Amino acid sequence: MDMFKAMGAMQNPQATMIQYAMQGMIAQHPNEWQQAQNMFADKNKKQQIQALRNLYKQKGMDLLLLNGG
Repeated sequence: MDMFKAMGAMQNPQATMIQYAMQGMIAQHPNEWQQAQNMFADKNKKQQIQALRNLYKQKGMDLLLLNGG
């Protein structure tokens, strides 16, 4: 870790841990990450949320929190 990353980690440790966790998940599941990237390519936020809702609905889950409530 370089000095600037270390300073950022000290100022916002939670964001740093989330970033490392995401990098780890991407490294462990590159095919799934690519599928997710393709799924959201060229979509605005509203379309991305709808795509997530559809995906979760297919899996028998719901994403009420994406609507802010």
